[in-house]
Amino acid sequence: MTEMTSRERVLTALNHQEPDRVPFDCTFGNTAYNRLEKYLGFTPEQEVLPGSPWLSVRPSPEFLQELGVDLFYLGLGGWGDTEKFEYGMQTYIDEWGIPFRKAENPSGVHYEFSGHPLANATLNDLEDYPWPDPYDPVLVEGLEDKARNLYENTGFALVGRFNNPIFEQAFMLRGMEQLFMDMALDPEFVGVLMDRLTDIAVSLVKVGLKACGKYLTILRLAGDDMGQQGGTLFSPAMFRGIIKPRFSRLYRESKRMLHKYNPDGKMMAHTDGDVYPFIPDYIEMGLDVLNPVQPYVAEMEHDKLKREFGQRLSFHGGIDLQKVLPFGTPEEVHAEAVKTMRTLGPGGGYILAPTHYLLPDVPPENVIALRDAVMVEGLYPLGDN
Repeated sequence: MTEMTSRERVLTALNHQEPDRVPFDCTFGNTAYNRLEKYLGFTPEQEVLPGSPWLSVRPSPEFLQELGVDLFYLGLGGWGDTEKFEYGMQTYIDEWGIPFRKAENPSGVHYEFSGHPLANATLNDLEDYPWPDPYDPVLVEGLEDKARNLYENTGFALVGRFNNPIFEQAFMLRGMEQLFMDMALDPEFVGVLMDRLTDIAVSLVKVGLKACGKYLTILRLAGDDMGQQGGTLFSPAMFRGIIKPRFSRLYRESKRMLHKYNPDGKMMAHTDGDVYPFIPDYIEMGLDVLNPVQPYVAEMEHDKLKREFGQRLSFHGGIDLQKVLPFGTPEEVHAEAVKTMRTLGPGGGYILAPTHYLLPDVPPENVIALRDAVMVEGLYPLGDN
């Protein structure tokens, strides 16, 4: 088969057809990125720094091309009235009013919550809270030009990431324990809070797509983890009564807006852990691509997911970041990649990636082993290499 561009490869796979090879994606925390950069001998034109307390970074197109990555992520800029995050600062307050503090452990610097601004809020407080403005023009400065340049001058499949999460933003504002108590005892408060967060999320998708939607292959909605290692975070009844109505509105409006700019565009969402009982709900809400299909958790066996949902849903991720990538040998990483591609990849519908952006404990050698496995063993037809 003739070699495809990354954009052709990804779109073919997401249309449930077999491209030339399995598409490859990889995202980075700053420490893992810096180690891999040195390992490859790659010298960037300018330093790549994290733009938020989560410490993830967006490498240059040149670095991702060096690594063979097929996807490039685009996002909104920061709010004009919020202090810019700078790596190493001792404390930081984000656009939602959530405070962070610097902490250190053997793997390096990280940032943790130091409070939850709506921990003691009432319904009246929600009305008066200084919510971030999704229509701040600073958010989209330069975005259209950047997207157009990447679309015209690279082969990347472009991915837009624009919105806030809903459930996770709620617990960051309220505190996890308090939010779970609210969901059981004060669903009216939770409904008002999540409706406000959904309003903002929909608006952020709107402004992002208006700026660059016609150039995107994928719209990735913000992560909202619904699962853990041994099951879902909520009962199906609570998910469908409280969470799903807000997700449904976001998913359906987002997909409608995406298709206004690109009728072939696909919608992806992230949810960690065991979410098997909810997958039919995600499909019903219009999801095209599920990330990260975390392995080695209850009910998420890849062969079962492919068999039951592979005709209606594509998968992104699948490579274990808890044991195999950080602690396995390169040979074990290679074997894991081959196994996963041969399970999730037949017939298309799969983009191989780690299940999270790379953390400091992932050796550069294992990232290269993962990449090389895709380039050699990921050629279609799978299993003939």
